[in-house]
Amino acid sequence: MGMDRSAADSYVYAKASGMLARSFVGKRARELFNTHSLPDLWTLVFKSEVPAIPEALLAKELEKTAQERFLSQYTKLISCYESPAPVLLALLHSFDYENLKQIGAALCYGEKELPPILDIAPYNLINYSKWPDIAAMTSEGPLSWYDTVPEIHEQQADDYRLDCQYVNELFSAVRKINTAGEKAILDLFTSRFQMENILWSLRLRLFYRMDTEEVKEHLVYSDSSRSSDILSADAIKTLEWDTDNYEQWKKWSHANLLNPHEEGGIWNVDPRWISNAYKKEYVEKAYRLFHQYPFTVCPLVCWYIIKQHELDNIRTASECLRLNASVDDALQVAGVSEVKNG
Repeated sequence: MGMDRSAADSYVYAKASGMLARSFVGKRARELFNTHSLPDLWTLVFKSEVPAIPEALLAKELEKTAQERFLSQYTKLISCYESPAPVLLALLHSFDYENLKQIGAALCYGEKELPPILDIAPYNLINYSKWPDIAAMTSEGPLSWYDTVPEIHEQQADDYRLDCQYVNELFSAVRKINTAGEKAILDLFTSRFQMENILWSLRLRLFYRMDTEEVKEHLVYSDSSRSSDILSADAIKTLEWDTDNYEQWKKWSHANLLNPHEEGGIWNVDPRWISNAYKKEYVEKAYRLFHQYPFTVCPLVCWYIIKQHELDNIRTASECLRLNASVDDALQVAGVSEVKNG
């Protein structure tokens, strides 16, 4: 049974603080990349015996176990509350939205088995026991509109609708916090989705050769006023800039995140570089907010962000070992190496 809010806030803050102290983020993330084999990485992360399975399968099992541990830890923390704040549930619901995309695709292609899902019971929006009846799985909830199996040509539109719906659920939940830290959390998530829109628009332009109007149709919006939407306005502005014109990009409000430019050299904006640099900045902000607003919902929101980053670090280290990739590149992806421009 959950505690009253005041008691739960105090307990969760203490518990989450201890867990963060042992997390592989920031400088401690380097320990992940100092391992020399997947069994070494497993022992470091889980402090348990390595499974007796071929090493070729160990990377997948390691990443799966790390994901399950993250979800288990988070659901246990929010279960401390008799009535968890909507924002804490909204963060968890992101997994249901992604699960539904996989379920829709599986049914579209006639698969008989439920695809691998990330279970967030008892907080799930989807009744997975009703597989393969998609209408029954989503009935009586915010996803009830997803009640038919999509055709192949409909999947992208349905996935896009799910993305937009999730963003709106999250922002609606943040605005209901009504405690210290609400504006800080709102600003943090606003910045995140603004950057995701910018990075997505760049990838669509660079890799899919989409024009301005096509890109606009693939951005995530918080309301119907697309031209002035707070989440998409910056991305739409950058659509006017050439991807190889540093003089335009250096005036960007996030110019410090750009890949380096050498005078007289060929330059193209690099979304991967920007993403890695922003990730470091985003997690550092979450760390500061964790301690700035103790005994509120804010620390657990920030804990989720930081621990999700740890999960990304574990995955990156695992892939690095599996593929025998460059440790320096992996450290940059993890946001451990310095990636800022200037």
